[in-house]
Amino acid sequence: MNAQLAASCLGLTLTVCDTYLTRKEEKTLIWRSPFRITIVKTLYILSRYLGLTCQMYNVARSAHWKHQYITVPQHSCASHLLFKTLGVQSLLTTLHIILMLRVYALYNKSLNIALILVLLHALRFSATIWTIVRYWDIYKADFGYICFTTESLELKVGLAVFILAEILYQSLIHTLIAKKTWTLPSTWSKTPTLTSVLTRDGFYVFFAIFVAMMAFVGGSYEKGPAPLFIQPLIIFTLSCAGSRVIIRLQCCGNESSSNSQEQGMLSTVAWDTRTFPSSDA
Repeated sequence: MNAQLAASCLGLTLTVCDTYLTRKEEKTLIWRSPFRITIVKTLYILSRYLGLTCQMYNVARSAHWKHQYITVPQHSCASHLLFKTLGVQSLLTTLHIILMLRVYALYNKSLNIALILVLLHALRFSATIWTIVRYWDIYKADFGYICFTTESLELKVGLAVFILAEILYQSLIHTLIAKKTWTLPSTWSKTPTLTSVLTRDGFYVFFAIFVAMMAFVGGSYEKGPAPLFIQPLIIFTLSCAGSRVIIRLQCCGNESSSNSQEQGMLSTVAWDTRTFPSSDA
């Protein structure tokens, strides 16, 4: 039970620290007046505060279990597992939408690119649903006293499809970005530019997701308390990635806007396409 609480506290601490470190940028870019709701702001709020909510819930529930039970009831374990699954999938979907909007804006809101992105996301979502259905019996499985399933998931077909689908999805999204930015001199500039931020942040996100998927693989074979740390750390990673991608791109966009005396860099659809290099789709 101590491991469960420690994992939850670690996840909350990291998420709160990241929120504190980005508080000034968040206040300037998200909460500035006059406040206007946009898709990008909504995605930021979801990414940041859904992550915080999940972490606080984990801590509250872990503390309750520690002081209330010696062995956690099976129904509580099953409901908590369902909550963790929904939390991770919600944050992952939010991150997917943020990444797709970047590509959509980069390609000057091309209809063809929009259709490709919708198709990719539909296929990715189908793989997720199939995996959840495939492993649905785990919600009825027996759990140990620390509320961890006594059955090893192992790298079966369902989990393998989920991991491969996510890695393939991320690869395609970042390939679309690289196709547009790779040959532009500004991409390799030491001074942050829109294209360099797009490319570097894309690499960081891809690396973080890849590590998270490998953690899933390792945790699927482990029956001890170590896998309890995976979900809080993944929640932190997804929340941090989504919010920082928006902040960094918007900060860079505002600097470009100031230099070129353009206005309205945060549109109601996505980042204004005028902030991106002009090239054929």
